[in-house]
Amino acid sequence: MQLDPELFAAARRAAADVPAEWMIEYRGLVIGAPDSALSLAAVDGLLDIPGMRTSDRAALSRHGDVSGTDYLGARTVSLTIEVYGRDAAEFSAALDAVTAAFAPAAPDAPLVFRFPGIAGGGVRFVSARVRKRGIPVNVEYSNYLAMVTVELYCASPLIVDPILLDAGTPLADPNAAGGGIKPPFRFPLKFGPPRNVAGVVRVLNAGTAVSYPKFIIRGPVVDPQIINLRTGQSLTFRYTLLRGEWLDIDTYTHEVLLNGTAPRFLTPGPGNVWLTCAPGLTEFGFRGFRVDSGPAGDGAELVCEWTSSWV
Repeated sequence: MQLDPELFAAARRAAADVPAEWMIEYRGLVIGAPDSALSLAAVDGLLDIPGMRTSDRAALSRHGDVSGTDYLGARTVSLTIEVYGRDAAEFSAALDAVTAAFAPAAPDAPLVFRFPGIAGGGVRFVSARVRKRGIPVNVEYSNYLAMVTVELYCASPLIVDPILLDAGTPLADPNAAGGGIKPPFRFPLKFGPPRNVAGVVRVLNAGTAVSYPKFIIRGPVVDPQIINLRTGQSLTFRYTLLRGEWLDIDTYTHEVLLNGTAPRFLTPGPGNVWLTCAPGLTEFGFRGFRVDSGPAGDGAELVCEWTSSWV
């Protein structure tokens, strides 16, 4: 999922309206609150595996296929909502609130929920838009009871935590291009207690699916590089960032912007990989060359933003 600040801000606001389990919030409408006219009868699609896109190909002149990489497709979430009113006015008001929240042709909004056993049981959300809505007018309807079914389309199959986390680091060694240690060595060598290492960002994804981080690289730095220290995969930018300049790197959309607006295509060569955060701990190293060997060369920084993700 793309780490859209406005989407996550809306999800954090909605999370305050979901204090207990078995509750949902969408576009300001809270479903499942005690003594509410709206209750959840069923939710489908949150624990299901979304549709799958495969890249298998037929094996020529032999039996079977050649397996390729599998990718998850979009997720569909279906809600069955029981709308009840003690009289016509109360019923009409509750039904109007439902139809307004689940109106078609509206942009994505966070569907915030809290269910035991789903995505760790905490407050989570998916980015969703309405694709179908059904409200039968029948005998139950005449008694001020409507069973509303809503189908929501989630372009990203990921279920995510509404809290955006961030961490940053300067270059590994402000006195050496690319960081590291410098000879000559003098013996005896002394080693102190372990500590946080400059030039390393530690990212903890508490979920079960990969998360797509956003990186910000601030100058001054020449040819900055981000390295996954476990896998060795890296992302290098052949560019010189001066003081006050920065790059925004979105690993989900594969966009690179200079100073937040100007697109840049700065990832040549087959060795570059759009980095992700696997479940658990990931360490990203920040490497690069100083623009100036003196104080004017200080200030380069890598910042990583991420969230925990589930499928």
